[in-house]
Amino acid sequence: MVAEQLDRNLQTCVDSVAQAIDGVFARLQELEHQVRNIWAVHDTAAGAISRRDFKVLRPLIDAHLHASRDGVQGTGVVLEPGALPDTELYLEWHQIHPNGRTSPLDLNFNRSSDRYYNYLEMPWFRQPREHGKRVVVGPYVDLYGQDMYILTFAQPIHIEGKFVGVAGADVALDRFETVLMRALLKLDHEALLLTGQGRVVTANTARYGVGELALNLPALLDDAGQLIDLGVEGIDWRLLRRSTLRPRARAA
Repeated sequence: MVAEQLDRNLQTCVDSVAQAIDGVFARLQELEHQVRNIWAVHDTAAGAISRRDFKVLRPLIDAHLHASRDGVQGTGVVLEPGALPDTELYLEWHQIHPNGRTSPLDLNFNRSSDRYYNYLEMPWFRQPREHGKRVVVGPYVDLYGQDMYILTFAQPIHIEGKFVGVAGADVALDRFETVLMRALLKLDHEALLLTGQGRVVTANTARYGVGELALNLPALLDDAGQLIDLGVEGIDWRLLRRSTLRPRARAA
């Protein structure tokens, strides 16, 4: 009976984590849909599509930022070079500030500058471009935009089978971790959420730090432990539940 209850608790935890990840991607799917609409309008109208046409995304982007309860700090779309005839590199991306105001992210696309921001080489752009699948990159410190520990969610956008860019979101890890921890803290045993590279996203014990590489993963996964895929499309995160009971806070 105890084992059955533990299995149910574990499945509930996995489902909750997966739902948190899917919640961010649901917003990106809305952005992708809007981009498809922009292209559809210009397929039937005279005149070439231009960067000006992407300003219509701003209300939706700002609405996502103001409504976010899972730590979305910046979001928008980033386009493939050549997708627009009037510019080489282009993004429609806003970020939210502590005062609640939003503003466009201003990046340097001057190739001769030492501050040149080449998003083509960023994993969150390159991987969806090469593999056609959505990704979560991080945790890492974003020095160009938010200057904080973040996760970047990205989903490819294809128009008539051709890659035109990504819809993406930068998520503050400290706030997203709060969402994830609600699920992990319901487990009696130590549990870690790991990226595909074995880095710790969060854990319900202070033994393991965010971003730590679990090099000794085989040792962590003892005979009674479980390593579970979250079952989220395109995302290779796993939940490691150890056999070790986590310490409980003592009553005062």
